[in-house]
Amino acid sequence: MGIRSFIAIKVPDLITPQVVKLQNSLKEAPVKVRWVEPQNLHFTLHFLGDTDPQEIPDIVKKIKEEVGIFAPFSLNLAGVGAFPREGKVKVVWAGVGRGRQEMQKLQPLVLKGLEKAGIDIGENRFHPHLTLGRVKNKSNTRPLRLLMEKERGFSSSDFSVSSIQLMKSQLTPEGPIYTVLEEICLRGETLDN
Repeated sequence: MGIRSFIAIKVPDLITPQVVKLQNSLKEAPVKVRWVEPQNLHFTLHFLGDTDPQEIPDIVKKIKEEVGIFAPFSLNLAGVGAFPREGKVKVVWAGVGRGRQEMQKLQPLVLKGLEKAGIDIGENRFHPHLTLGRVKNKSNTRPLRLLMEKERGFSSSDFSVSSIQLMKSQLTPEGPIYTVLEEICLRGETLDN
């Protein structure tokens, strides 16, 4: 049986209270949203889906070969948005300010490593963001959009990204449980492309 997995950057504990404060202010909207639990906050670099446990060592090895040259970088959250941009909100997210360019350079390296490990990455459009919640009842999301507009200027403290994680996602009725399977350190020089 496969392991449901994804490659991510975990949000450090230092930043979590700032994100929770933002979620709490958005919760004032009378819209049913499943908010991401504080311990589950992460940036998804690529969702793998069901992965054969036997393939994991090779996946990690190939990603390390690609991202090992990437230097740690600073990141902060900036702004609030939604998917889709217009109409009824499905997903509420916080954007990336500082570190956005670095994340956009890092993500293709992850994909290159996955391809070298024989993983079909499919079609991939990457939009750096931190999912805050998923709307459950989309009948009227206008009050949520109004609160998001009020929080447009949100920004978090800076934090350092010095590793990425291969995560396991276990779905339960209470929500997903995420476990770090492997941590891949960023040690090198950032490439200027």
